[in-house]
Amino acid sequence: MRAGIFFLLLLLSLRSWAYPDFIGYGYASCMTCHYNGQGSGPLNDYGRALWSAEISSRGLISDKVSDEKLGEQSGFIPSKPMPWWFRPGVKYRGLWMQANPGSEETIVRYITMQASVNTAIHFDQNQKLIFVGEFGYMPTNPAQANSPDKPSNWLSREHYLRWQVNDEYFTYFGFTDKVFGIRIVDHTAFSRDKTGNAQNDQTHGVIVQKIAAPYEFTGHVFAGNLSQEASLRQKGFSFMVEKDLTQYNRIGAAALTSSNEFLQWNRLEAHNKIGFGKGNSLLVELGLSQNKPKTAVTETGLYGLLEGNALIDRGYSLFSQVEYYNKTMTTSSPDQMRWSFGLLAFPYPRCELRFSLVNGRSLTDSGVTNDLTLIHSQLHISL
Repeated sequence: MRAGIFFLLLLLSLRSWAYPDFIGYGYASCMTCHYNGQGSGPLNDYGRALWSAEISSRGLISDKVSDEKLGEQSGFIPSKPMPWWFRPGVKYRGLWMQANPGSEETIVRYITMQASVNTAIHFDQNQKLIFVGEFGYMPTNPAQANSPDKPSNWLSREHYLRWQVNDEYFTYFGFTDKVFGIRIVDHTAFSRDKTGNAQNDQTHGVIVQKIAAPYEFTGHVFAGNLSQEASLRQKGFSFMVEKDLTQYNRIGAAALTSSNEFLQWNRLEAHNKIGFGKGNSLLVELGLSQNKPKTAVTETGLYGLLEGNALIDRGYSLFSQVEYYNKTMTTSSPDQMRWSFGLLAFPYPRCELRFSLVNGRSLTDSGVTNDLTLIHSQLHISL
């Protein structure tokens, strides 16, 4: 049980560096701040400057330093310009955690969750052709700790070429997350985990993205993770469309279908990202997740996500996330619910802190399981 709780805690804290909540600042498109048009991965120059000059707190910054100066100091080496073709980065994320405080099964532990390096290499000064890659440390799944076949702790998080064909079309060739739904920072949310879009579900493929305001269209054809056995690779395609109703309101929908030798996946979702007042946001996603085994009964599940972010002061926000999942949409399957509440803080440029309480519950016709309560805090440094 202790190993299971530890693994769950570990999963609950593996996050990407992408915040769709920032629609509350008027940034609806991930392309604004990231090299990857769907979010996650390294920030571009504008994203780095935005983080320092608008998102992070000024509480530890001298009044003599302007926001413009903070933006200028947001590079890998503050105030020192890098060569036009090279944008390096370093990330560290650590977790202090406690499970079921006050119970006999309490666990208190600190884990280094991520230590990675990334780079963006520009092949021309207009950034029409760019290589992006990230490589680093990943903690071992406790269930595999003593296995001779346990995966390496060092792996590529992503590597791809981005080619901007013209003002509207962007193409991506390589290893990336799949295109589907809202790419929230919590990889273990039902909207990501139950759809095959969690922390280690990247795939090799080709993405084509068209940006024609107020629309974004993105298609993804993928061949699975080529480091896996061929029979396990999920091969297929996905498609997503989003439309800006206003600068602070974006609606969208996506579909995904893929299969390997044992299982077919079919996914469908609709979502809405809303900003109201500076820094406040509401994310909503509702979807179906169908698993169709070749030799078993097909299961079609329903999931829902509601996530709110409320700005307290520059650099500090309260967040709350409510999730629901039923894997067959019948009373024979438990209704799984999860609620998270906490503080998201950017006390200084390049630094993020998270403090949160997570409560999970499963309800069936015969009863309710004991709640799982998690307390954890995170430190994230990104250079």
